[in-house]
Amino acid sequence: MSSPTPDVLALLEATLDAVVIMDDRGRVLAFNASAEEMFGYRAADAIGRNVSMLMTSQDRQEHDGHVKRYLTTGESRVLGKGRDVRVRHRDGSEFSVFLSVGRIPRTDPPQFVGYLHDTSLRRKALATLEKERQLNRLYLDLAQVMLVATDRNGMVQLVNQRAVRVLKKKDQEILSSNWIDTCVPPEDRPTARAAFRNLLMSGSDEPQSCEYHVRSADGEDRFVTWRAVALRDADNVTTGIMLSGEDITEQQRAETEARRAVERMNSVSRLATMGEMAAGISHELNQPLAAIANYAQACARLLRVPSPDLPEIGGALDQIAGQALRAGEIIRRIRSLVRNEDVRREPLDINGLIREMHALLATDARVHDGRLDLDLHEDLPPVTVDKVQIQQVLMNLVHNAFEAQSVQPGSEPIDVRIATRLTDEGDIEVSVNDHGPGLAADLEQKIFEPFFTTKATGTGLGLAISRSIIKAHASRLGYRANEPRGACFYFVLPAHVETAS
Repeated sequence: MSSPTPDVLALLEATLDAVVIMDDRGRVLAFNASAEEMFGYRAADAIGRNVSMLMTSQDRQEHDGHVKRYLTTGESRVLGKGRDVRVRHRDGSEFSVFLSVGRIPRTDPPQFVGYLHDTSLRRKALATLEKERQLNRLYLDLAQVMLVATDRNGMVQLVNQRAVRVLKKKDQEILSSNWIDTCVPPEDRPTARAAFRNLLMSGSDEPQSCEYHVRSADGEDRFVTWRAVALRDADNVTTGIMLSGEDITEQQRAETEARRAVERMNSVSRLATMGEMAAGISHELNQPLAAIANYAQACARLLRVPSPDLPEIGGALDQIAGQALRAGEIIRRIRSLVRNEDVRREPLDINGLIREMHALLATDARVHDGRLDLDLHEDLPPVTVDKVQIQQVLMNLVHNAFEAQSVQPGSEPIDVRIATRLTDEGDIEVSVNDHGPGLAADLEQKIFEPFFTTKATGTGLGLAISRSIIKAHASRLGYRANEPRGACFYFVLPAHVETAS
């Protein structure tokens, strides 16, 4: 059994892979340092022993047969061919290597060299990578948002199951297609392209948001709010876009329906309150109509005399015109309160709005044999409000104040006062005050609950809707007791702030 030359041994020691040289009987002739580290044997312990000690039980049984067949017939089943095999460590554990075996030229009897590359770490790394890939795929598919990754040209590279379900397409139909051209309806494509382009050009790692529709395979448009981030390679070059989208179609529909329901309730509340004030309104309209009729009859009589007094007739006609305008103004104010209009907030003078309402609200005062007074602080800043909604709140509060006093028998006059003042914070408080019985302590919060009412014929909606309106104006409808008695309902509106154009 001849050993390799010193030059060969030095070469083996410089090799990173494990190298084992054996003779024609399978005895180990050389065992380099990498082999020592791989198998746990020292070279002195391995040299002279059969190489089968490094093999698993299955390969050990086949090894001698392979060598004998090669030496007898020249047929090679393993020489010159690389293959993955399992080998055995000194401690009995098994692991995977890539084995290449070849015959060393010009050796007689023949010698063989085996190169072994440990693939167990690579296999573990690949297994770990595959496990991570599966976990990531599972996360993508379990996510409740749409996840779509594209390259710089907008071609889809990844799509999760949530996006597949929303789009009602197979993932193969989506992958490698252009995201915007394939999945976004034509009317929303400019928005989607602008968002895509802005993110690519920004160079920012911060997520950017946008909203646009996607169109499913059956033609249904779904409204999606998107967050997008740029994908970058190791050189920090942008390679594509990752989109995370939440389908808010149903939420948007629910909000629209809720908004319409609130608008319908507001309209019902206004109509109910106007119905309760119908007697006063009819009285208010009867006055100008009766005056018109009287002046018209007077004109007819004057025209029948032989020498009619034209100046007097002209004055009567002027009165008819004035009374007709008065009736028309009353009708205009009623129509502005009962019709459904889109919410439109604009800077307004709150005192001017209250004075405009005074003529209509005064009819309610006359029905209850009472008086409506104004105590308005001058030089107030404007407020940004929806005019009709604030008028509705004032109408509800004033009507409630008169009714609260009318149920109390007595000789005291029924008075209601609308007041405005500037708060210490620079905002505007509007209050409606009466001298009625006020509210018991246990009713101060219940009074604002929907359908709760202290009136026998009340709907229980007026104060609840009024509070919702005021809350939408970034304020709060509250109650406090008047001194020495009575109730005060108030709300505070933020002063209008001019924004730079």
